[in-house]
Amino acid sequence: MEKPLHPARMAKPLKRDMRGSVLVEAAIALPLLIALLLGILIYGSWFMTAHSLQQAANEAARSAVAGLDAPERQALVQQSVAASAASLPLRNSHPIGVNSSENGGYFTVTLDYDLSGNPLFSSSFIPVPSRTLERSAVIRIDAR
Repeated sequence: MEKPLHPARMAKPLKRDMRGSVLVEAAIALPLLIALLLGILIYGSWFMTAHSLQQAANEAARSAVAGLDAPERQALVQQSVAASAASLPLRNSHPIGVNSSENGGYFTVTLDYDLSGNPLFSSSFIPVPSRTLERSAVIRIDAR
Protein backbone atom coordinates (compact mmCIF):
# COMPACT_ATOMS: atom_id res chain seq x y z
CA MET A 1 0.00 0.00 0.00
CA GLU A 2 1.34 3.40 -1.04
CA LYS A 3 1.69 6.18 1.39
CA PRO A 4 -0.33 9.35 0.48
CA LEU A 5 1.74 12.44 -0.32
CA HIS A 6 1.79 15.17 2.25
CA PRO A 7 0.47 18.56 0.97
CA ALA A 8 3.79 20.27 1.74
CA ARG A 9 5.62 17.75 -0.46
CA MET A 10 3.12 18.33 -3.28
CA ALA A 11 3.67 22.12 -3.16
CA LYS A 12 7.48 21.96 -3.52
CA PRO A 13 7.49 21.26 -7.27
CA LEU A 14 4.90 24.00 -7.81
CA LYS A 15 7.08 26.60 -6.06
CA ARG A 16 9.88 25.99 -8.54
CA ASP A 17 7.62 25.94 -11.61
CA MET A 18 7.84 29.45 -13.18
CA ARG A 19 6.08 28.74 -16.49
CA GLY A 20 2.99 30.90 -15.85
CA SER A 21 4.71 33.79 -14.08
CA VAL A 22 5.48 35.72 -17.26
CA LEU A 23 1.82 35.66 -18.24
CA VAL A 24 0.73 36.95 -14.84
CA GLU A 25 3.36 39.70 -14.87
CA ALA A 26 2.32 40.74 -18.37
CA ALA A 27 -1.35 40.83 -17.37
CA ILE A 28 -0.46 43.29 -14.60
CA ALA A 29 2.13 45.43 -16.40
CA LEU A 30 0.63 45.67 -19.91
CA PRO A 31 -2.50 47.71 -19.02
CA LEU A 32 -0.36 50.15 -17.06
CA LEU A 33 2.07 50.51 -19.94
CA ILE A 34 -0.75 51.05 -22.44
CA ALA A 35 -2.36 53.68 -20.18
CA LEU A 36 0.98 55.47 -19.87
CA LEU A 37 1.53 55.49 -23.63
CA LEU A 38 -2.03 56.73 -24.29
CA GLY A 39 -1.50 59.49 -21.73
CA ILE A 40 1.66 60.58 -23.49
CA LEU A 41 -0.12 60.59 -26.86
CA ILE A 42 -3.21 62.45 -25.65
CA TYR A 43 -1.40 65.08 -23.57
CA GLY A 44 1.22 65.56 -26.27
CA SER A 45 -1.51 66.14 -28.85
CA TRP A 46 -3.34 68.53 -26.52
CA PHE A 47 -0.20 70.58 -25.87
CA MET A 48 0.72 70.61 -29.56
CA THR A 49 -2.77 71.87 -30.46
CA ALA A 50 -2.64 74.52 -27.73
CA HIS A 51 0.77 75.71 -28.95
CA SER A 52 -0.40 75.85 -32.57
CA LEU A 53 -3.46 77.87 -31.53
CA GLN A 54 -1.24 80.30 -29.61
CA GLN A 55 0.97 80.68 -32.68
CA ALA A 56 -2.14 81.40 -34.79
CA ALA A 57 -3.20 84.10 -32.30
CA ASN A 58 0.29 85.63 -32.37
CA GLU A 59 0.34 85.73 -36.18
CA ALA A 60 -3.17 87.21 -36.30
CA ALA A 61 -2.19 89.96 -33.86
CA ARG A 62 0.94 90.75 -35.87
CA SER A 63 -1.08 90.92 -39.09
CA ALA A 64 -3.48 93.41 -37.49
CA VAL A 65 -0.69 96.00 -37.29
CA ALA A 66 -0.90 96.52 -41.05
CA GLY A 67 -4.53 97.66 -40.83
CA LEU A 68 -5.35 101.37 -40.91
CA ASP A 69 -8.66 101.18 -39.04
CA ALA A 70 -10.64 98.71 -36.89
CA PRO A 71 -12.62 97.00 -39.71
CA GLU A 72 -9.47 96.49 -41.79
CA ARG A 73 -7.64 95.06 -38.77
CA GLN A 74 -10.46 92.62 -38.07
CA ALA A 75 -10.48 91.52 -41.72
CA LEU A 76 -6.72 90.93 -41.58
CA VAL A 77 -7.14 88.91 -38.38
CA GLN A 78 -9.85 86.75 -39.99
CA GLN A 79 -7.63 86.11 -43.04
CA SER A 80 -4.66 85.21 -40.86
CA VAL A 81 -6.68 82.80 -38.70
CA ALA A 82 -8.15 81.15 -41.79
CA ALA A 83 -4.65 80.63 -43.17
CA SER A 84 -3.37 79.29 -39.83
CA ALA A 85 -6.31 76.90 -39.35
CA ALA A 86 -4.82 74.53 -41.90
CA SER A 87 -1.70 74.13 -39.77
CA LEU A 88 -3.58 72.94 -36.67
CA PRO A 89 -2.49 69.37 -35.95
CA LEU A 90 -5.89 68.02 -34.87
CA ARG A 91 -8.56 69.54 -37.05
CA ASN A 92 -12.22 68.86 -36.41
CA SER A 93 -15.58 70.11 -37.62
CA HIS A 94 -15.69 73.03 -35.17
CA PRO A 95 -14.40 76.35 -36.52
CA ILE A 96 -12.00 78.56 -34.62
CA GLY A 97 -13.81 81.33 -32.76
CA VAL A 98 -12.16 84.71 -33.31
CA ASN A 99 -12.63 87.74 -31.08
CA SER A 100 -10.62 90.91 -31.53
CA SER A 101 -10.78 94.19 -29.68
CA GLU A 102 -8.92 97.46 -29.54
CA ASN A 103 -8.43 99.30 -26.27
CA GLY A 104 -6.06 102.10 -25.36
CA GLY A 105 -3.61 101.57 -28.20
CA TYR A 106 -3.49 97.79 -27.77
CA PHE A 107 -5.10 95.25 -30.06
CA THR A 108 -6.13 91.90 -28.56
CA VAL A 109 -6.87 88.73 -30.52
CA THR A 110 -8.54 85.83 -28.70
CA LEU A 111 -9.03 82.45 -30.36
CA ASP A 112 -11.37 79.71 -29.08
CA TYR A 113 -11.15 76.14 -30.33
CA ASP A 114 -13.54 73.37 -29.29
CA LEU A 115 -11.86 69.95 -29.03
CA SER A 116 -14.99 67.95 -28.18
CA GLY A 117 -15.48 66.93 -31.82
CA ASN A 118 -12.08 65.27 -31.95
CA PRO A 119 -12.28 61.52 -31.30
CA LEU A 120 -8.88 61.45 -29.58
CA PHE A 121 -10.14 63.73 -26.79
CA SER A 122 -13.85 62.92 -26.65
CA SER A 123 -13.60 59.15 -26.21
CA SER A 124 -10.56 59.10 -23.98
CA PHE A 125 -10.57 57.70 -20.47
CA ILE A 126 -7.63 60.01 -19.75
CA PRO A 127 -8.91 63.48 -18.80
CA VAL A 128 -7.53 66.49 -20.63
CA PRO A 129 -7.13 69.89 -18.94
CA SER A 130 -9.88 71.48 -21.01
CA ARG A 131 -12.06 70.52 -23.96
CA THR A 132 -12.05 74.14 -25.14
CA LEU A 133 -8.77 75.89 -25.83
CA GLU A 134 -8.60 79.67 -25.53
CA ARG A 135 -5.46 81.56 -26.43
CA SER A 136 -4.84 85.32 -26.68
CA ALA A 137 -2.24 87.66 -28.10
CA VAL A 138 -1.89 91.39 -27.48
CA ILE A 139 0.03 93.84 -29.62
CA ARG A 140 0.53 97.57 -29.40
CA ILE A 141 -0.80 99.45 -32.40
CA ASP A 142 -0.52 103.03 -31.15
CA ALA A 143 2.97 104.57 -31.39
CA ARG A 144 2.45 107.31 -28.79
